[in-house]
Amino acid sequence: KVLHLAIDYLIGNINEAQTIRLSHKYGFKNSDDFLLAIRMISKCYENFALETTSESLSQFSCINPEMSRLVTTVLAARHPEVTKHVGQWECIKSNNFIESFVWDTRLILGDSNLGGNVYQITTINLSYRHSNTQNRLVFEMNYSRLCNFIDILENSLAQ
Repeated sequence: KVLHLAIDYLIGNINEAQTIRLSHKYGFKNSDDFLLAIRMISKCYENFALETTSESLSQFSCINPEMSRLVTTVLAARHPEVTKHVGQWECIKSNNFIESFVWDTRLILGDSNLGGNVYQITTINLSYRHSNTQNRLVFEMNYSRLCNFIDILENSLAQ
């Protein structure tokens, strides 16, 4: 279960706080030692997926020989998840990557120039990451520009 937990930590299914809470369940007296062990095992799994190493986990004092033999079995069982995560992470390191977007539509019922001037404004907030830097892009557009923007996005996805 610890080996599966290390894969969950690697792919982001659990965070550090959740991992620390599970330390006593798996027999660790010190939660920081448990987190360090999970990080080391996760790093080894990442290296296995990148095929940068073939080292055994038996070098770590927290891994007994029986558990070390199970590493390849656990990795084989969860190989698609690990390779997908590692591949996405490698892509994120080299390209801009949109993490999320938020949109908001406001209906403007007149302005200082003309009371009957009614129009719709859409605000789009893109959150993207390049390497380890998170950036945010915010822009507003009217209905016709929004339709053009959506057409451009649909055409780029179709290609």
